[in-house]
Amino acid sequence: MSRPQLVSRPSSAATQKKTIILVSGGNAGIGYEIVKKLAFDSPHNNQILMGCRDTHKGEEAVSSMGAPVNVNPIQLDITDDESIEHCFLAIQQHFGKLDVLVNNAGTAAQHLPQDATLRQKFELCLDVNVTSTAVLTEKMAPLLEKSSLPKVIFISSTLGSIGTTLKGIMFKGPWYSVSKSGDNYLAAYYSKLYPRWKVNSVCPGYRATGLNGAELNENTDPKLGAVRAAELVAEGPDGVTGTYSRTGEPIPW
Repeated sequence: MSRPQLVSRPSSAATQKKTIILVSGGNAGIGYEIVKKLAFDSPHNNQILMGCRDTHKGEEAVSSMGAPVNVNPIQLDITDDESIEHCFLAIQQHFGKLDVLVNNAGTAAQHLPQDATLRQKFELCLDVNVTSTAVLTEKMAPLLEKSSLPKVIFISSTLGSIGTTLKGIMFKGPWYSVSKSGDNYLAAYYSKLYPRWKVNSVCPGYRATGLNGAELNENTDPKLGAVRAAELVAEGPDGVTGTYSRTGEPIPW
């Protein structure tokens, strides 16, 4: 199978036996670690589509994790409707279904210039983290409906927890926190709209990624941020839905 273009179509038998997983923003940070963990935890069952704006960077990311054959970069810019449409059509053509959507792509407006206005920060975070994530989820819904056990995981943050904020834990970047509260709402909404689906919101924890510039140590290692998402992917028909959690504990909405 050619990775970037997904040119050669797998057999229908192979497709039906595989769990097809799309991870948006999968070539860096938490998304990269989720892709890697899912690929190596279940190499014979999981087929992971690494959503990335630049497939060349996706190829480099796959190579850096040892080039597992069950990982395929696929072009996906969640802010671009045409890109979402092409991604949908590629998955439809080659797999005919989508079992798991991991909504990981996001921003904290960290790449905006220092003189960016408050309005610009809010507009960017809400556009990427909420509007674009909702558009992607809605577009993939018909493919998820073809799955025997559809799942959607929203990679959120404890900073999106209104309950936690009221207890005094807050971040002076409301544009990001508000957008993550929006992600949590989407998780709740889709869990009710599609009762058959397993839809959950997950905080990966404070990890050293390009999102925050945190110093890398054993507690901030990004690979730890993939643990809870991978647990939810592995759950069976009796798995949870409509939850908001991080590794080891629930988070107040």
